[in-house]
Amino acid sequence: MTNPLPQTDNSPKPALQGIRVIELGTFLSAPFAATLLADFGADVIKIELPDVGDPMRTLGAFPSDKDSDSGYWWSSIGRNKRSVALDIRTPEGHAILGQLLKTTQVIIENFRPGTLDRWGITAAWLKEQRPDIIIVRISGYGQDGPWRDTPGFDRNAQAFSGLAYVTGEKETAPQQAGLPVCDFTAGLWAAFGAVTALLGKHLHNDTVGNEVDLALYETMIPFLKDIPMKYRHQGKVTERTGNTPDYVSPGGAYLTGDKEWIFVSGTGDRVFSRLMTVVGHPEMPEQPMFQQNKDRVTHRPLLDAAINAWLKKRTTAEALEAFQLADVPAVKIQSIDDLMNHPQVVSRSNFVDVPDHDRGDVCLTSPVPRLSRMPGTIRWAGQHLGEATREVLQGELNLSDEILSELRERKIVGC
Repeated sequence: MTNPLPQTDNSPKPALQGIRVIELGTFLSAPFAATLLADFGADVIKIELPDVGDPMRTLGAFPSDKDSDSGYWWSSIGRNKRSVALDIRTPEGHAILGQLLKTTQVIIENFRPGTLDRWGITAAWLKEQRPDIIIVRISGYGQDGPWRDTPGFDRNAQAFSGLAYVTGEKETAPQQAGLPVCDFTAGLWAAFGAVTALLGKHLHNDTVGNEVDLALYETMIPFLKDIPMKYRHQGKVTERTGNTPDYVSPGGAYLTGDKEWIFVSGTGDRVFSRLMTVVGHPEMPEQPMFQQNKDRVTHRPLLDAAINAWLKKRTTAEALEAFQLADVPAVKIQSIDDLMNHPQVVSRSNFVDVPDHDRGDVCLTSPVPRLSRMPGTIRWAGQHLGEATREVLQGELNLSDEILSELRERKIVGC
């Protein structure tokens, strides 16, 4: 199997080797958190319902020339995990989960608050199985508060958090992001919470364990820059500004002469001066109306007019070359075709082809961030539903063939 990032030392152990994680997640946020931990060596056991599996298996595009029960997305989000098909809602499944928890450091779930409690999987029960277990919970609005029981998905979180309100053009409807950013960032925050709890446990010899409580909408709160302060202290509600940032000028998306979009940033006095010199107006940075960033924001139309007039006469390649020579941050707004074939992306191996069961290689994103020692690796693509059931339940819990066969007939496990 191709290793997406070259090993730079002789250490055979991934950073999180020795940490076992049980994932009770569906759809995206909890599975993505577990994927991040698995990339760096954690042993992730993904619990899925027999004959059903995580609905993520059915999302997105499927190979057109292969008979497959899961799409491309599953190959990525399920990678490096062991799929165990187990109905934890049944007494037998509940008991098996309890046995697995005794060798588990972290459990991650993203059910609606109270769901696991109804199945008898309460925080108290989890800690009975392992007192120092770290419980990571992701939900739409958190485990407490008046909206605790309100259902919430990524788009709801984008709307609730204020992200959608400030995204899009001023004259049009609020715009959701083109990707499920709240789900993905929830996975990031959850993985960060799990690793922080593990580190705190190690540093302070904590024997009680910890519980991470994360709401989907909260994932965007730290990204709101000065929007809350402007409202609290000045009463100002930040509105949409489209591709033109409201806090700096010049900068934003501009159209070149061959009708391609580039993003140019003129942040800072020196960069602003270099930018305006490139577009043929070296005198502008000396004028009083453009001395400070707040002045340039006020007079943005004049600056944008000068930049647009210059770009209209130049191709994308010509414009980007001129900006690069002048050390002005500018980049083409890239499609996936542009991105995956860019020499920088190719050089850093941001995408890698790995074997995917019986359907050949599949392109996956490489683990990030890059570590100089003990880097993340992709050891296998997402498994078939229940592919590791026998390996885990028989190999680790010593369940016999007879017991497994009986449980399988009753649809409590899937092998």
